[in-house]
Amino acid sequence: MSFSSPRTISRLMRTSRELYTEGPKYLLRHTAKLTREPNVPSFVAFMRVNDPKRCQLLKRLEISTGRLSEAEADGLEKFLLDFGPRLKITRLTIDRAEELFESSRGLSGVFSLISSVKHLTVSEIGRRANTFLINSRSSLKSASLFMIPQPFDDDSAASSDSDSSDNSSDSEDDDDDDFRNPIVQLHASQATLETLSVRYCDTFSDAGLAHVYPHVYPRVHALTLTASEAPAPAHYAHAFPAVRTLTLECDPRELDALGADFADLRALRALNASQLAGAWTGVEEVRGTLMDHFLLGLGGLVERVHVSGPFMDKRMWRLMLLDCRPAYVNFQGFDVDLFFDGEFKRLMRGHFLESVRCFEIMVFFGGMLEPDSVDAPEALNALIDGIGKMPSLRSFGLTLCCYGLQPGLEDILFNHDRPRNSLCAAEEYLRELDLDAFALRIQKRVPRLETISISLIGHRARPSAFATLGADVEYAEGAVERIPLRHGSRIDVFNAFDPAKILRNMSLFQDGAICALNKIK
Repeated sequence: MSFSSPRTISRLMRTSRELYTEGPKYLLRHTAKLTREPNVPSFVAFMRVNDPKRCQLLKRLEISTGRLSEAEADGLEKFLLDFGPRLKITRLTIDRAEELFESSRGLSGVFSLISSVKHLTVSEIGRRANTFLINSRSSLKSASLFMIPQPFDDDSAASSDSDSSDNSSDSEDDDDDDFRNPIVQLHASQATLETLSVRYCDTFSDAGLAHVYPHVYPRVHALTLTASEAPAPAHYAHAFPAVRTLTLECDPRELDALGADFADLRALRALNASQLAGAWTGVEEVRGTLMDHFLLGLGGLVERVHVSGPFMDKRMWRLMLLDCRPAYVNFQGFDVDLFFDGEFKRLMRGHFLESVRCFEIMVFFGGMLEPDSVDAPEALNALIDGIGKMPSLRSFGLTLCCYGLQPGLEDILFNHDRPRNSLCAAEEYLRELDLDAFALRIQKRVPRLETISISLIGHRARPSAFATLGADVEYAEGAVERIPLRHGSRIDVFNAFDPAKILRNMSLFQDGAICALNKIK
């Protein structure tokens, strides 16, 4: 049975009583996944047999059925009411949670009876899923929460229409201050939670920006807030005082509401900085766009700073550097337009980067510019000129990302100006680029570099590749200079995922697809 598929195990269970009793141990050794409504009654019937042994064997459960019929929801609710406290589930995933909990008024309550969960993932969190989180009896180690976004402007009308279809008895929940607020939702895990990732959170209080919640999670060391409210870090710093790794990504709609006036943005940064004074002194790594970093206003030494593109502003960049004084900087997702007209050289010069010993950058060719307008040789020359201005740089990592140069499905189907398999000038240059020779060229122009790591990914005419110089340089354990050397271990991941091959396979159906579209017309 230990080597058999679930279907074979089920058949073996029918052959003898001994195998019948042993089978569940192997059927439940992996994650039990309920993806469709018919899975639910089958799961419930299976779990009810031989109580309580099977309940204790179930460790991982994923539910993504969405809304259930009344009969199936009632069956699942009764099962959890009877067995919920006895289940030993340690990893629970609920996708489309709000739809699921709409199936029955009591379903969110009985799910909260499960007290063994250590790792929780929930998506589509609305009022009903919020009830589940608030009442949960589990003491979590990690949580990943995806809230239903707060409606903005044009979204409000649609949101109002959907809310009006709910039962009128639920309307009292509309003003729930804890909705989308993980600080309050996870209160039962204050003593145990270690990592938290939230999308579309909303922790603002009517009491004002300086308001802090009484809840404290002293063991949380990694905090990720994506598509979140505009930075108001005071209550986060109070709730999660021991954060070492912080990822922040503001909702673009929130940023739009702040406007583009630099003086106003700098005033908000100053306010946040004053509220963070003396807090989050242990933060070692921060990830986000430059705007996120700037508005956060985090002061004090931050060893590693990751900046996501494509937005760049020299004033914000320098102010952030002056406050954080990082030893390691990583640019992610910047197109080659960053290197034209001397912009990159201006960013990298001056005393602002004296603390930076290691710099990594992923250049995303074709992200902002059309592939035919990308001048790869000029961009790479400007890149070398720029890092040559960094006074303390010892280690450099470069990823040449070519996915943006590949034709999309629309081009494959409709753009006949270029032959199907032809490469643009940038792709031709990068196809022939010798990474080892390029690394030597960089070292020759920037002699103080001790370690250079270069990887190329996403090219449709050559496999992903990796080259390095100075891999044998001895650095202290944990030194930031060693970080670029990890590139080599990641190349296999990009080789396994090959969008170019997918697009080539799609192109085989080009004639048939165009023919079908013509018939539709």
